[in-house]
Amino acid sequence: MHITNFRQLATRSALLLSLGLTVGACDKAVNVQPSNSVSSTAGYSTKEDAAAGLLGCYDAVQNVDYDGVGFPSTVDLLAREIREVGTFNTTFGLINQNQTSADNVQVGNTWNAIYTAINRANYLLQQSDKITDPAFPKLATQAQARALRAYHYMNLLALWGGSPQGYGYDGGLGVPLRLTPTTAVGPETDAIPRSTEAQVAAAIRADLDFAIANLAAGTGNRVTKNSALALRARFELRMRNYADALSFAKQVPATAGFATAAATGVTTPDALWQLVFSNTDQNLFAFYWYPAPGGRNEFDPGTGFAAAHPAGDRRLAVNVATAPAGTTLKYTRTATRDDPFNVVRYAEVVLTLAEAAAQTGDLATAALQLNVIRTRAGLAPTTATTASDLITDILLQRRLELAYEGNYWFDLRRTNTVQSTLGTAPPAAANAWNQTYRNLFPIPVREINVTNGLIAQNPQY
Repeated sequence: MHITNFRQLATRSALLLSLGLTVGACDKAVNVQPSNSVSSTAGYSTKEDAAAGLLGCYDAVQNVDYDGVGFPSTVDLLAREIREVGTFNTTFGLINQNQTSADNVQVGNTWNAIYTAINRANYLLQQSDKITDPAFPKLATQAQARALRAYHYMNLLALWGGSPQGYGYDGGLGVPLRLTPTTAVGPETDAIPRSTEAQVAAAIRADLDFAIANLAAGTGNRVTKNSALALRARFELRMRNYADALSFAKQVPATAGFATAAATGVTTPDALWQLVFSNTDQNLFAFYWYPAPGGRNEFDPGTGFAAAHPAGDRRLAVNVATAPAGTTLKYTRTATRDDPFNVVRYAEVVLTLAEAAAQTGDLATAALQLNVIRTRAGLAPTTATTASDLITDILLQRRLELAYEGNYWFDLRRTNTVQSTLGTAPPAAANAWNQTYRNLFPIPVREINVTNGLIAQNPQY
């Protein structure tokens, strides 16, 4: 099956963004008949057009500069969960030293990849309103598009926004908030300034609420009500709204057999939303983690990460593999490069329940949920009896359970522990993690230049 690409011709920085479907998306097309290219001039006129557009929205998430390796790896390099040992010294290498500058190519590529994904969602939302076919599942399609858009803005805000001390504080910085598509050079692509963190947060919540109201329950390689609820719980936890995080996490249906499932990153039976790749729609996880043949060995587990696992932790063999050394069992398919990527898992929901309960004073629930994770990992029940001690253990379990899935840096940021955790840890340029302004990533320099400074750089860059 082939779906012809449709792409924007203009390239005014990240403000004019591709709407195209990559060739890889055709492998995931189900019940979408081949058709001529769909241009931004002609728009969508049939439910098949919208189905192809939705595939393009999902395909954008799988870009190698987004969840195809770039975004989660950047996040874990910042947190030093991953160690750059290859030759990408001026991109991943500098990120790993927390010496990221605004002209870092990876920074710009990931920013553009996320805004490309946003533009595809915006275009689908705009065009799907025009389709009157009663057989078109308009609400479900738009709910997926809005959940995807919320996810993208969550990621932008998490990496480039907020405040040095975390998220949800007065005066927090946001990102440019575009809720309509850019399809041609002109007024649509005029530069817009950054919105506030609060404004972006409101848009995220509105999109996720719409998704939750209009999606069916389930799990898989598409956003469902389960995963939308889990994303909303993630966002509220990140914003330190613990009662809301607890409320949304409680609404996520439990994954059958989760408590007794193997603690492994290989099969991940608890995935609520998992990106599926193929040998014609590849990611680069295993390629970067494994040596030749089949890989280039850019990444090793971070220094000291193995030692963070308690004695007897079953996850150690998954997170820090020994054959060959310096690899992980979460991403292993060097020949086909089609390892799945877990966007959100039920394990995260359980840990959100535990942390939010502890933060709101329900220590019994916190310990109960924490012990679900500990038991799966082969550990004895927690001995913590205070909220502080429970939260410390919960955060450790998040680090070990969700390793290499792009979470730990955001945990450090939202708990304002970047400096206390990483500030004195070598190797690094002097005081790299002690410079609190670096808790926010720099806006790509071309965004500043092309907009003549209308998009303001994060302070001190």
